[in-house]
Amino acid sequence: PGAGPSASGWLAGLLDGLLVEPADDAARGGGPRPVLSVPVPGRDGVLGLLVVADAPAGGGEGLDDDDVDLVVEVARRLGLSLASARLHEQQHLLAEALQRSMLPEQPHVPDLDVWSYYVPSADHAQVGGDWFDVMTPGPDAVGLVVGDVVGHDIEAAAAMGQLRSVVRAYAHEQEEPGTVLMRVDQLVAGMRIRRSASLLYARLEDLGDGTWEVSWSRAGHLPPVLVQAGRARALSGGEGVLVGVGDRPRSTAVVEAGPGDVLVLCTDGLVERRSRSLRDGVAALVEACEGAWGTDAAGTGEHLLEVLGDVPEDDLAVVVVRVPGPAPTRPGPRRRRWQLPGDPGSVARARRKASRLGRLWGLPSTAQAELVVSELVGNAVLHGWGPVGLRLQHDERGLLVEVDDANPAPPGVVAERREGPGGFGLHVVERLSDWGWRHSGTGKTVWARLPDQPSTAGGGRG
Repeated sequence: PGAGPSASGWLAGLLDGLLVEPADDAARGGGPRPVLSVPVPGRDGVLGLLVVADAPAGGGEGLDDDDVDLVVEVARRLGLSLASARLHEQQHLLAEALQRSMLPEQPHVPDLDVWSYYVPSADHAQVGGDWFDVMTPGPDAVGLVVGDVVGHDIEAAAAMGQLRSVVRAYAHEQEEPGTVLMRVDQLVAGMRIRRSASLLYARLEDLGDGTWEVSWSRAGHLPPVLVQAGRARALSGGEGVLVGVGDRPRSTAVVEAGPGDVLVLCTDGLVERRSRSLRDGVAALVEACEGAWGTDAAGTGEHLLEVLGDVPEDDLAVVVVRVPGPAPTRPGPRRRRWQLPGDPGSVARARRKASRLGRLWGLPSTAQAELVVSELVGNAVLHGWGPVGLRLQHDERGLLVEVDDANPAPPGVVAERREGPGGFGLHVVERLSDWGWRHSGTGKTVWARLPDQPSTAGGGRG
């Protein structure tokens, strides 16, 4: 069913040798027969072969011309179903690639501490319409965007890409967020984007004395949350209808953020649950932000995900910004997570992330961590399904590496050397760490724990 054009051509040639006449003509005539083989047609060639046999134990007299008509019709409908499934899978992968290309890598802003994260919902594990963006629209300004397009398909991803580009363009042209969203409304009305979307745009401008002016406007989106001196509040003002709905003016709200203050922007996937209202979800977000006070931006973000977003029911995008100031009063959790596309380039990305984080945390040996991360992510890309989740956590027991993918099958280990690639990387992981795996809600998680003291022998697959 997953064969490409070349494989389909090979199969068609093979069947031509077996069925000299056209399939339905060759199958008819000549009296009943015990076995019938009929090609399964697809849009671009033969997808497979449907073989039907009259079981001898049934005492039947064989398959006659009426049976042939039925089997040919079943093969035709099966081919349509398989072709449609292949087309859906191709569109899904295209939408995922389009969306991933629009999401920035972990942004680096010289004068601010910025952390960001995106993950699709558990029910739509590869694509969604949520996005975030971090930009520098001016020499002393930073622009933050979070948005949510309805849907989980290529149309939602395409609409997200269009909106992201439009917001970026107007953010560099206009300073006031309300004006930016008004210009976006005007352009979207002419573009006839059929998916509804919410959006929050915030602009932070350096006032030169360690204080930043925060201005924002929101189109049907959740309010930003500001944490000051350990107290968090959802910021009021700047509200408006969804993007492109109506032609009313947009408003802009303004507040100042000082050293140590934290600003949180997110989509509703972080707070919305079937078991509670959106209002209660925002209240839970405010409470969680207060619980993270005193850590850096990454510590705040990880705390929010741990408390609110471990199993999101919708796509989730979060941006956390901390204004530089006094050193954090308590260390943030040594825990980081990323969602990576399921392609070979993710292996190098994961290795770089492990290397940077190992240096940041002062790990005694980053080389072993890089090797284990590379092997586990490489296995997930090669044998898993969909995007790859990577989590790193360091505590008194050492470094814990966890890699998620949507394939529930256990990781395979090659016991003895054989021809062909694969399976040997886990031997390397076993020599360097204790490792194992477990089923997750959407597939599996493979984990490895490396002690802080370099090791040459692992403990197995518990």
